[in-house]
Amino acid sequence: MKLKEEWILADDVFQNPLIGPALRALKYYGLLIHESQPMKKLHCFRGMVFTLTMLLFNATQYIDLGQVWGRVSDMTANAATTLLFTTIIFRVLFFYLHRARFNNIIRVAHEGIVRIMDDDWQAERDILATNIRYLKRLAVVFWSCALVTANTMCVYALVQYFIYESPSVGHGGRNEVVNVLREVMNTTQAQTYPASILRSWYPSPADHFLAIYLIQLYAMLVGQLIVPSWHMFMVTLMVYGRTECSILAHKLRYLDRYQAAADDRMNGPTNQPLATVNNSARRSMIIDCVKRQSRLVAFTKELEQLTRAAVFLDFVLFSVLLCALLFEASMTTSGVQIFIDICYITTMTTILFLYYWHANEINVCADGLAMAAYESDWYRYDRRTNKLLQIFIMYSNRPLKMRAFFISMSLDTFIGILRASYSYFTLLKQMTT
Repeated sequence: MKLKEEWILADDVFQNPLIGPALRALKYYGLLIHESQPMKKLHCFRGMVFTLTMLLFNATQYIDLGQVWGRVSDMTANAATTLLFTTIIFRVLFFYLHRARFNNIIRVAHEGIVRIMDDDWQAERDILATNIRYLKRLAVVFWSCALVTANTMCVYALVQYFIYESPSVGHGGRNEVVNVLREVMNTTQAQTYPASILRSWYPSPADHFLAIYLIQLYAMLVGQLIVPSWHMFMVTLMVYGRTECSILAHKLRYLDRYQAAADDRMNGPTNQPLATVNNSARRSMIIDCVKRQSRLVAFTKELEQLTRAAVFLDFVLFSVLLCALLFEASMTTSGVQIFIDICYITTMTTILFLYYWHANEINVCADGLAMAAYESDWYRYDRRTNKLLQIFIMYSNRPLKMRAFFISMSLDTFIGILRASYSYFTLLKQMTT
């Protein structure tokens, strides 16, 4: 297989202060390649192996779901992770189908950030620095939540193996230790043997705990790498869109300061206020704002095209997933399992919130561009310059909403998903009581 040129990113893209951390995480998985990377084909092969094994494991989860169909508690325990794995596998396969487009939007974001850093406008760099700090804090919180959830599930399954009753192994001298562990974990009832991290199908499970555990541990390790990496990658692109929009609003609001700084660079610094407006220079600045706005709209529309299928799938499945987690948490008597379910619910809700919140942020910021232009010193412009500014304002009044097909990515939609999840949960509880 020959690697296409558009699949390979420049080395400096991975050092970008805003998007670099998210890209490096995807590089470790095997999705992204850079110019100086050795053994590029082997690197791509690793990513394909990870994806293929995740796909096969997800198939065994659906086989298990078919086997327990009709038993509500088993079905909800299965759905809690099966649906999450399905959505992330769909995203990775979609990336492989549209790799060139994803790489292109990464390049657009990188060039935009480099342009901001190279421009001699401290206020713009401050806005960029604020968003970089915001992304770092967000990544720490999101990764911590995801890793705590996944690793607690792995450790809990191992501990459960030692406290469950095996049909073929006697307790011997373990009884005291087992009873203490059961008391600590509040697990007094008999459990299915052997314990497992996830619900999945495996032939002859009773005698193959180590094999099952290692397979599921591998799936969890790959999953806890790609799930936070991918979602932070997409959120990073959204944050870049918000950053560009915020900088554009700042420039429109303070066109007089930009002109004063430009004049100082040309004629030397002066402390005198501008008595007259250089309308020709203002028109050039407004035209530059129009171009930046056009690039922002094109970037947002392309980002929407690349996210809408996956976000629509989330819209369909996450209500069921959150309902399953709520039901599982309400049925278990184990304090550790309740903690895992709470962490899992928090992670899933955060994933949804990140997409809808940042899409809403882009829309709100774009809606404010017209007001930012109105807050400039337009009353000092000549008719020709004001006409150009009016055209910009009229164009800015068009909403810049991201959609997942017919689903609007907004906070109202996010709240609607949470309400639907709780409604499904209450209905399920009534059916099982």
